[in-house]
Amino acid sequence: MAPKRKNPTKRRKKTDSTEAQDEQLKKEDSKSESRLLSKMKSIMESVQKGYTHQAKNIEKLWELKQANEEGEDVFFNHFWYLLQHACLISAREPPTERIIQFCCKFAIRADLDRESFTDAEVSQTGPFAVKLFSTALKYHNANNKAVRFRLCQIVNSILTSLGGDAEIDEDLFNKIYTCMLERLKDKVPGVRVQAVNTLNRLQDPSDPECPVIKGYLTIMKTDGVAEVRRAAVKAIAVNSKSLLPIIERTRDTNPGVRRAAYEVLVEKISIRAMKISYRMKVLESGLRDRNEGVKQACVSLIKKWVSYYNNDIIKLLTALDVEGKVDLCGEVVTEILSHVHVDSAIECLLSRIENKVIPTDQLTCENVFYWRCIVAHTSTNQPEIYEQIMPTLSEYSQYLKDYVVKASAISSEDYDAHYQASYVIQELIKMAKLADMSDEAGRKNLIAVTKFIICEAEITVQSIERLVELYCLAEVNEQTRIKTVAEIINDIRNPLEGATQFNLDQIESCEKNDPVTMIRCLTMVSGLIQGVKCDVAFDPTLSVLLDDLVMTGVVSHNEIVRHLSIKALGLSCILSKTLAKKYLVLFLQIVMVDNYAEILETSLKVIFDLFLVFGIEAFAEDDNEEKKKEKNEDTMSENSQDTLINNSQEDILSSKLENTKIDGEDPENPLESVNKEKDTFSDRIIARFKEFLDDEVLRSVAAEGIAKLMYNRRLVDAQLFSRLLLLWYNPTTEGDPLRHCLGMFFSTLGGGNEELMEVVEQAFFPTLATICDAPHTSPLLEINPANVAELMLSLLRGRHHEQIAIKMCNEILISPTSPYGRCLIKVLPHCGVVGGDQANLKLIHSLVEQIIEEVDHVSTKRSLTSFSIRINSFITRPAEEEEDKENQENGGESKENEDKLSQSTQGSERSITKRKALFATPSQPLDLLDTIT
Repeated sequence: MAPKRKNPTKRRKKTDSTEAQDEQLKKEDSKSESRLLSKMKSIMESVQKGYTHQAKNIEKLWELKQANEEGEDVFFNHFWYLLQHACLISAREPPTERIIQFCCKFAIRADLDRESFTDAEVSQTGPFAVKLFSTALKYHNANNKAVRFRLCQIVNSILTSLGGDAEIDEDLFNKIYTCMLERLKDKVPGVRVQAVNTLNRLQDPSDPECPVIKGYLTIMKTDGVAEVRRAAVKAIAVNSKSLLPIIERTRDTNPGVRRAAYEVLVEKISIRAMKISYRMKVLESGLRDRNEGVKQACVSLIKKWVSYYNNDIIKLLTALDVEGKVDLCGEVVTEILSHVHVDSAIECLLSRIENKVIPTDQLTCENVFYWRCIVAHTSTNQPEIYEQIMPTLSEYSQYLKDYVVKASAISSEDYDAHYQASYVIQELIKMAKLADMSDEAGRKNLIAVTKFIICEAEITVQSIERLVELYCLAEVNEQTRIKTVAEIINDIRNPLEGATQFNLDQIESCEKNDPVTMIRCLTMVSGLIQGVKCDVAFDPTLSVLLDDLVMTGVVSHNEIVRHLSIKALGLSCILSKTLAKKYLVLFLQIVMVDNYAEILETSLKVIFDLFLVFGIEAFAEDDNEEKKKEKNEDTMSENSQDTLINNSQEDILSSKLENTKIDGEDPENPLESVNKEKDTFSDRIIARFKEFLDDEVLRSVAAEGIAKLMYNRRLVDAQLFSRLLLLWYNPTTEGDPLRHCLGMFFSTLGGGNEELMEVVEQAFFPTLATICDAPHTSPLLEINPANVAELMLSLLRGRHHEQIAIKMCNEILISPTSPYGRCLIKVLPHCGVVGGDQANLKLIHSLVEQIIEEVDHVSTKRSLTSFSIRINSFITRPAEEEEDKENQENGGESKENEDKLSQSTQGSERSITKRKALFATPSQPLDLLDTIT
């Protein structure tokens, strides 16, 4: 019997019914999902309007998640779908930032129960946050820079929102670790910043080989974007390897980075963690910084250090290098006194003072230094405090004498005690200058004490110089000062019994010329000359000292004696133009032949000071007079041979002069020939200056001297200006104080001086050519020519920009593909041509159009086109202004009515404009996978 056949019609009806039910269920699920998405979208749109109801919106979204019946995956997919809109926006607009912060805060609370939902800190990451982490890290290497930036920001924000004791899964930790280390090398600075902030909590200061800290150190040193370096400085953990790099960032080129470095020192690093050399380096960089914000950050660091020592400033000074950095420590004390009340500042000093002085057996480098600073601070403003800490001049003179006598008994073998005593004596001498010099009896006692110390006590050369300065301050009569010091010098060099007066006519042949005596006497002469105002050449006493003592020391074999003699001679020449002309050649010879570095530097400084005081022209005139004198002597010797021939030659010469007279030139006027002689002398001096710039020993002094001469308009030369500019940009001078000097020079040079602008214009092209044509081994190849050109252009005004632009265009057209030509093409758009001569503007526009035709590079052509359009706008502007003027005259009223109507229309349009929501439904679904590399 055959099996019963099933009815196919019934089976088909049953299948159709099942499919219909499935479709109905899908529709219901779709409606449910769309309702969930709509509610989530509504919350997101509310979030982007402000932070006011962010906490309530987080709670609403949490409740929506709890009430969701579609499953965790559906909710997360909707959440991620909405978050993608913000991930595609690179601009840091407030609505986008609010959405990112909201989503990250919700992610770490999504899996909490209602009781712990409102906790301030979350210590663990739930499944929702882990899933968001994994999804974000999945796209960390997206091709779209906005996506990379936002996803790094999301990871960073979630980690930041977690509590201090938060824990995350080890696999997730390693994934974040690996991805963010890769993002540290991203080409977009904003992404690198977010990666730096993300890795902040993942670094291990106890691990000397921590990859995160190594990455931070590399960024701090090599990253070209200041914002990234600043983020690395703020994020890096402090250990033995990172301390010095943080301190080095206090000298960063960007003030924001420098300020961040000081903030890190305030927040994370104790004064005990730094060496004294590090502390002084930090203070020097901060207090002398030109940026006020950086300086204030350094002051905050000083305040923290003062608090560490319980407001005992003297104890703070023991942690600094008071002996080696006197001026810097003085600046530190000044800043402290400007932010602390004087009464509290002197408490630590009053506890050490007895009868207005610190006992001689308790004097140290730190307390005597602080004593002197407080006396200087209160001497003019607060006399009541000054009287508490400063005795009368007679009492102080005796106090000074007692300490010097006590210090003289210290053995020279005890180096530390001897050095400290020498420093204390110098500080006491400085403080004596702050005493009341109106006390006649006190001044007499002070003069007697200074004479006694100079003649009898064993003190250092520095102390002798300070004492001579103090004596010059106490003795008001200049001639008495000169005579007294000369007598002391005579007594030291000629220790004859019964000699009471200094006889100018009797210079004994048995004078002591040993190095110790000469050093002592030359130091006194230098101090004396610095305190007088008379012409040394015309004062008999000073002239004898100069000829007998100073010139003897110039030819000494002892380097210190020779150095002090040259210093004294230089001071004398500054006071006397006659001596300056007489000994200028001597100083030049010393620079050329001497081997002692300090002597070379001092001699070169003297040369520059003489040119700065008297001008190069003063020495050029003297040089010309000597040449004219020699020429006249030669002419007289020739003319004395035969008067008849002489007369006939004069007639012939005069007739030739009349026949060869040039229009506008007077042959009888010697001004032209004199100018030529001046140029010859100046050329010789400039040639010497160039040689000095090539000398490694003299380079810094020469560059500083040339900069001072050019700044004071004593010397103007394009080649020297070019050399200074190249020195400033040369990588080999990095860290050299020369850079600071030249930086100040170039920053103050601009001011519209026509003569200097001519020099800059002349130096423009040779400087750029030197950089572009430098050999492969030259450090000049590391210089960016565009930066140099921008600096020179910033020093120019008006027509000079037009002249530079015309010359630059011609140079480019000669060889547009050469390195020099490509460099000029990059620089050309930076020319500040803002109008002027219409013929020049038209010529520049025409030349730029020709250059555009020769250039193939797209970005370069775009830049030149923009420059051409700008030039063209200045060419057409006069015609447009004339047309506007006619329109205003003919139809002023109608134009005014049209403007009013236009303004009212624009206002109505603005009033009906609606703000677009961030989460507008896109035409196509978003997919970050499209942006993956």
